[in-house]
Amino acid sequence: MSEKIRVLIVDDLPETRENVRKLLQFEPDIEVIGQAGTGEQAIEIAQEHQPDIILMDINMPGVDGIGASQTISELVPRSQIIIMSVQSDSDYLRRAMLAGARDFLTKPFGGDELITAIRRVHDKRPAIATRTVTKKGAGTSSVVEDVTVSREASVLTVFSPKGGSGCTTIAINLAVGLAKRNRRVVLVDASLQFGDVAVMLNMKSITSLMDIVERMNELDPDLVSTVVQVHRSGLHVLLAPPRPEMADVVTDQNLVALVDVLRQVYDYVIIDTSSSLNDVTLALLDAADQIVLVTQQNLPSLKNVSRFFDLTEGLNYKPGKVWLVVNRSLNKSGISVKDISNILKRPIIMTIPVGDSIANAAADQGVPIVSGAGLKEPIGMALNKLTEHVIRELDNKQTASNGKAASASKEASGGVLGKLFGRKR
Repeated sequence: MSEKIRVLIVDDLPETRENVRKLLQFEPDIEVIGQAGTGEQAIEIAQEHQPDIILMDINMPGVDGIGASQTISELVPRSQIIIMSVQSDSDYLRRAMLAGARDFLTKPFGGDELITAIRRVHDKRPAIATRTVTKKGAGTSSVVEDVTVSREASVLTVFSPKGGSGCTTIAINLAVGLAKRNRRVVLVDASLQFGDVAVMLNMKSITSLMDIVERMNELDPDLVSTVVQVHRSGLHVLLAPPRPEMADVVTDQNLVALVDVLRQVYDYVIIDTSSSLNDVTLALLDAADQIVLVTQQNLPSLKNVSRFFDLTEGLNYKPGKVWLVVNRSLNKSGISVKDISNILKRPIIMTIPVGDSIANAAADQGVPIVSGAGLKEPIGMALNKLTEHVIRELDNKQTASNGKAASASKEASGGVLGKLFGRKR
């Protein structure tokens, strides 16, 4: 039997602590290792016993749940925090996430909701290992520290040079599909002005890329962990800025630096982009290990995709870096899938059949196709096949060198547009 999930309950009301304990007492894989009535006690117990999960009330006298969470996140990074509160407005949620919380439960909650949250956060926690490091200063003695370790991620950028091709649907379902297969996955909504990921996943825009850009001098895995939001599938999400005008603040250098950090934390980084070939999009294409290029069976899409392939030659991409996917495929279309492959002289790795009613319903309900009623429909099965293709091709591969080389190349050349057109920005 695997080790139990060790839980600390923190609430200033003894009856609340006892009620939560009772909800957990019959779960064979969960053990309540202690209770605390104040933020100060929570910090002390967390340091001494290092629980896996801390259930933290947000409103307490003295050091409140936000302050205690922030301190614990710094001192005991292995402990994952779930905030409990009667307040559910976006300001509370945002403050909790920025303080290091991994999930948020609104009181009153039921036993199933609580237990699901605990297991979900525990399953998606960063892997912790120990290593010996030498501290600077007098003497040369070494100390053992907890550090977060993970193999470096594979980065997939989903792109189409023709708007409305279904990139966001593919990116979301690919990311959720990978997360459901117990991979650590983050989805980045890099369609900065009008990103739809939040709506299509039914998530509140509590934090966004803006929270990282405003603190770029602090960029590291710890900062990322305070800004990502956790979808109920276990997928981690970095949302686009909440207002279109904020997009101008996010630069290509910001996002390339962010991708380098995300590589250290996740197995897969899935990036949804806009169809505009600006500096930001080009930088994310350049930094990707694989580009999922989406087209449809019509001449405007094929024309733009053909031009994009010409662009990739100018960027010196290896031919295998671009995976061509035909979305909304129709057997009776005037341009067949075989015609597309012949016209573009490229292999097609996947065709996703038309399923607009299913895709639209999934978007309206905020439930990904691979998690809802569309799972067993042709469109859902095709999206699952795409996920399996990604795992088969990329799982357990170390791809960091490609990303680092791309970053170094951009830095030396003054950016991707500069490399293409012989100018520096």
